Amino acid sequence: MSTAPAMLIGTAISTAAFPQLNNRLAQGRPDLFRKDFLKIIRAMIWIALPVTVVCFFTRGYLAHLIYTRNQPQISLIFGYLSLFIFFTTLYTIISRWFYSHKDTITPLIVSVFTILLDFILVYTWARQSSYGIAGLALAQSCAAMMEVIVLTVIMIIRDPKLFDREFWAGVGRSVSVTGFSVIAGIIMLTLLPLGINDRGFLLLGSKLSLIVGVVMAVHVGVSWLFGLEEVQPIFRILKKIILKPIRVQY
Repeated sequence: MSTAPAMLIGTAISTAAFPQLNNRLAQGRPDLFRKDFLKIIRAMIWIALPVTVVCFFTRGYLAHLIYTRNQPQISLIFGYLSLFIFFTTLYTIISRWFYSHKDTITPLIVSVFTILLDFILVYTWARQSSYGIAGLALAQSCAAMMEVIVLTVIMIIRDPKLFDREFWAGVGRSVSVTGFSVIAGIIMLTLLPLGINDRGFLLLGSKLSLIVGVVMAVHVGVSWLFGLEEVQPIFRILKKIILKPIRVQY
């Protein structure tokens, strides 16, 4: 469940972008490689942020839809896994930076370190005296976060000019926009609370769809108002669909 968003977003985008990144280095254009990489990772951050917000706020609905027992505990686990989804999504493109530079050893070593860290955290947090079974999800999220942080630090050491001021400004605007998405999620949960007697795919699914739709619409709309370049492809596609001429056959 927690790996599905990372697979749909991170793996799909990073796999599609990987040949282009390789071509930039093969052409001897590290400047264009850096430009394309930053553009891709900014887009993935922009997409992953509202997905993380949606997964966190709808964790109760997902628990009721998928499981029939222990919904409160499952909901708690889903909440902790929200961070895991975000950082796992980022890992898919960050690892491609190393693969494009013909370096598979560094991600492997960092992954081994992450597995060991995850084991230690699980041993510490999964005890009944600590977080219990929810500690498994919390440990996974923290380990995934550390993996991304360590790989990012290594990238900065190898290429100090990689993350420029424009990149951090763009990420800051995406985070600011996500604040409005969080507000939208809180409002929707207030309007459509999860009731104890809520049952059935139709009722839960309709509430879940409305919450997801509003949060994503707010994220896209506010991004457009803020002038984020990541949202421009969406509006170009919508413009082509709306303004597409209708052919009438006689």
